Amino acid sequence: MFNLSVKSGVFPNDWKLAKVSPIHKTGERNDANNYRPISILPTIARIFEKLIYEQLYDYLCKDDILDSRQSGFRSLHSTVTALLDLTSQWCFNIDRGMISGVVFLDLKKAFDTVDHGLLLTKLEHVRVRGHSLEWFNSYLTNRYQFVYINGILSEQDIIKCEVPQGSILGPLLFLEIHQ
Repeated sequence: MFNLSVKSGVFPNDWKLAKVSPIHKTGERNDANNYRPISILPTIARIFEKLIYEQLYDYLCKDDILDSRQSGFRSLHSTVTALLDLTSQWCFNIDRGMISGVVFLDLKKAFDTVDHGLLLTKLEHVRVRGHSLEWFNSYLTNRYQFVYINGILSEQDIIKCEVPQGSILGPLLFLEIHQ
């Protein structure tokens, strides 16, 4: 079934419906901005995503498409890895009398900012083409979600941009769009 999906360039619609559970982060519980929406996706979809993730991640690493300094969402990398690299660069610059300028950004709701058209263009730019590109387009489009809170279900709503929080592929696709 997985092979047929990739060969045909179609991600099954039945696997695109997400049940969103808001998880409290910090702050006042009555402020909706203090909750992280986690998408609960079908188990079979997550297994399939894991297989696609491994193939795409291997390809992006093997062909040096992901920057080696990219630390977020990568195994054996962390904020500590990034800070050690930056500290080394700053020390190098200080030793040579150079000035270092730094800008730190915290992208709130970052996964919600992923534009599908731009992501597909970037994937095509790194030579993801044909049925594979069609598969990613199918994976991203016609997704629906509903919210479940205290035993109450919302109406289903279409997702027009973003990668699903709680998905396996989401973080890797987020990295690709921000390269």
